[in-house]
Amino acid sequence: MKRLFREGCPNHVYSKCIDGNVLFYSTADCINYITLYSCLSRKYHIRTNAFSIMPNHTHAQQTAKRRRDFVSFNQALVSQFTRGYNIQHNRSGELFHKPLGSVPKIGEKYIKNNLSYINNNGASGKLSKGVLDYRWNLMAYYGSDHPFSEKIVLNQASRRMKWAIRYVDRLYKEGKPLDYRIQDMLFKGLKRKENKQLTDYIISRYKFLDYSSLNTYYGTFENALFAMDANTGSEHDIKEEWEDFSEYRKLIEVCRKAGYNMESINFKLMKKEELFGLVILLSSVTKDKRKISRFLHLDSGHEIID
Repeated sequence: MKRLFREGCPNHVYSKCIDGNVLFYSTADCINYITLYSCLSRKYHIRTNAFSIMPNHTHAQQTAKRRRDFVSFNQALVSQFTRGYNIQHNRSGELFHKPLGSVPKIGEKYIKNNLSYINNNGASGKLSKGVLDYRWNLMAYYGSDHPFSEKIVLNQASRRMKWAIRYVDRLYKEGKPLDYRIQDMLFKGLKRKENKQLTDYIISRYKFLDYSSLNTYYGTFENALFAMDANTGSEHDIKEEWEDFSEYRKLIEVCRKAGYNMESINFKLMKKEELFGLVILLSSVTKDKRKISRFLHLDSGHEIID
């Protein structure tokens, strides 16, 4: 991938996992990335106009006044996320292609086109119906701190929930992300309803999108949504192959039902017999061998897939 950058203007940043392998298997993976991104963007003064996490790559439209801040931010994001991810998933090595791809967007037409493209990644990849239905572009958190759960009524919340909220607030003020260890501690003992509420609360607390910039280009947030639903945008500078990402979501669900912990999975540590059985199981969801290979982090042409 190529990396181009221009100071003071929006740049489309594209980080792809090595070999197109699936990287974000769980909510914990996404929360780790988002909270780390939030803390580092404050540290390096990075303004983000659009953002999206997909199963095997991420998008962001970033503006930085200085090149060194842009470089330092993205290097820290990748290295720190990789370090924590490898510990959690008991693996080693790089996660993302280097260098990451980035292209400056100059002029209102190209900026708006890129905003639409990034925010529609979830819908285009069949992970949601529209922009607001996809949690991991953060757009649903404009004007709401609970778009995917019931509103928290603090005086009715459990003692465990109240403690978790206070802890999240403290770490956010201290500029600390929520790594896997902290997340385990926060969500331990919560009921299903509370789990959803705390997930929304964390994302709302750490959200970093510059929603106000949408008013600059569209007038209002509502106008922006209308425009993005009408035009999904396109990206000719960074070539990206289309995939039906909804199948990865189905593969994750099949693994969960089979008893696998997707928050710490490492398929490379599995015995050959177990991995072969898993391939047969996943083949009931998709016949796309390349997709199964990417999900299991197997080399193309692996004997188990063939």
